[in-house]
Amino acid sequence: MVLMNSRSSTLPVLIVGAGPVGLTLACELARRDVPFRLIERAASPALSSRAKALQPRSLEILHDLGIAEQLMATGTTELPYRKFAGNRMIGETPRRVFPREDTRYPKTLLLPQWQVEEALRTKLAELGGTVEWGTELTDFTATDHGVTCYLQTPHGTEEIACTYLVACDGGKSTTRKKLGITFAGETHQEEQLWVGDVELEGLAPDAWYNWLSPKFGLAFALFPFKGTNTWQVQAVMPPDANGQTPVPTLESFNALFRERTQMEGVTFTKSTWQSVYRVNIRRAERYRVGNAFLAGDVAHAHSIAGGMGMNTGIQDAYNLGWKLAAVLRGEADASLLDTYAEERIPIADWLLKTTSERQQAMMGAAVAGAGSMDKIATKETTQLDLNYRDRRLSAHGAATATGLQAGDRAPDVRLADGTWLSDQLRGSQWKLLALSATTTAVDSKLKIVPANDPALAQAYGASDGFVLIRPDGHIALIAPTFDAVPEYLARLAA
Repeated sequence: MVLMNSRSSTLPVLIVGAGPVGLTLACELARRDVPFRLIERAASPALSSRAKALQPRSLEILHDLGIAEQLMATGTTELPYRKFAGNRMIGETPRRVFPREDTRYPKTLLLPQWQVEEALRTKLAELGGTVEWGTELTDFTATDHGVTCYLQTPHGTEEIACTYLVACDGGKSTTRKKLGITFAGETHQEEQLWVGDVELEGLAPDAWYNWLSPKFGLAFALFPFKGTNTWQVQAVMPPDANGQTPVPTLESFNALFRERTQMEGVTFTKSTWQSVYRVNIRRAERYRVGNAFLAGDVAHAHSIAGGMGMNTGIQDAYNLGWKLAAVLRGEADASLLDTYAEERIPIADWLLKTTSERQQAMMGAAVAGAGSMDKIATKETTQLDLNYRDRRLSAHGAATATGLQAGDRAPDVRLADGTWLSDQLRGSQWKLLALSATTTAVDSKLKIVPANDPALAQAYGASDGFVLIRPDGHIALIAPTFDAVPEYLARLAA
């Protein structure tokens, strides 16, 4: 195993930013034995809650990495919405669920982002990787063979040559700016929120509390994190006449709560994170310049409604990771990397549209007193139905009886013996579902999964033929005969 922080003469991949996106990408490269370095400007891990939702599709990805179950035990899926107008409770509704049998994770998991990052760092360490804290990319220049990068580390400055650079350093990314990539869109100055983490006395941590008002919509919201004394605060805070909104404090959180809820006996005793959130609707004009790529919030910014930002970033990294590894290992032509932007930019456009719609639904319902956070979730926000149909990696062909096509996410299914198909689909290889016949793998990259199970045939809408599944869990090919499989893989390497 090559050490992940190896100072080789030419480093295959430099990852900038050790949030969920950079960590997911690092794990994807590490389990394929691709050397990289993962640098993070901060001196230590963040302990603020920030993003707090893992959608079903992201949970499937984290299951592939082997950490979903521990996260499921850490977070919650069942907390109801408890709604108030001032100090008067006006209703309680359960979390919206969209039942389906093609996933083992049908519900959104709620937990603080720092716990997701902690689990990913632990997995990365198991794979031989590490995070280089207090290390910043200060400059870089493109070369004929990659990127020359200049780092400021705790031990001084360093110059390194890398084949690929991946920016995962967030919405305010300095890397994106140095690449000259336009972050097109708009900032909604009138849509600002106070957010933060607090400890409090006087409320039972058995619900997601929402205070609604005609003036502010979401006047105040409090979400308790399972197994901790921490609650996340969200409160709409319009800017003043100069367009400014001050950063909240413990005292101002308490004052705003009393003003907007008129509730006695509730006191915030500690605040560990305070911030102002401004709604930005933006997308990077490009996801790639030469051998430098963007992933996560550096590539797309949007409303937090729907809880899909961290998730889309994790899915960006999951898409890019196997492609970088395939090219670096000589298993695919470099043109494979062009499919990253081709597949992920349409997803980002969908994301911006959907989150804006969810934001309007949430605020409109809150102003009317009909609801708030419970208006956010939809079948689409699970992200299970996002697909890469009509992209170059999706072989054209007829849909199955269930409408399944190349480019779709491969459905999970509970098999006749009670196990899940996803357990057999874990790992970095390509997988081949042999629906009616057995065959021998054409090379070590391909894992044959016998699939003569009635439940699987029903879920996939076919009882014979072959389904070729990419390393990121999307269907590449549905074919009646095996001959099409090695032909497809050969084209990939050409």
